[in-house]
Amino acid sequence: MYAYFLGKRPHDLVYIFATLVMLLLLSHRYYTYWHNGYHMYLSDFCYIANFALLYFINFAPQCQWLFVTCYVFSNGALASAILAFRNSLVFHKIDMLMSLSIHAIPMTLTLHIRWETIPTQAELPLEE
Repeated sequence: MYAYFLGKRPHDLVYIFATLVMLLLLSHRYYTYWHNGYHMYLSDFCYIANFALLYFINFAPQCQWLFVTCYVFSNGALASAILAFRNSLVFHKIDMLMSLSIHAIPMTLTLHIRWETIPTQAELPLEE
C-alpha cells in the first residue's frame, strides 16, 4: 500500500498513510516491548528519528533545518542500521516487519520529499 500511495498520490495521501502506519507500528512496538520488559530498547535512536520525521510532516513542513536533520538521520543512521541489524522482509514475523519498516519508511519518505515534493513545490505559484 505504501508503494501504491507513493506512486499514485505522491503529494498528499502518502504522508497521511505513512503517518498512520508509523503511529500504528510505533504504538504496537511500545505496547509489546513495555509488556515484555524490553522498554529500554524504546530509547533507541531510530524511534527519535521517526518521531522527528512525523513532527516534520504533520506540524512543521516548512522548517528547512528540521527537514535536513530528518534527511540526515533517515539516510545515514537508519539506512545503515538496515544492513547492520540485517532487517529482513519476513511477512509472517511482525517484529521483523516492524523493524524493517521503522528503518526503511523514513528513508524512502525523505528521499521522496527531497527529489519529488520539493522540486514540484518550487514550480508552484506563491499563492499555493
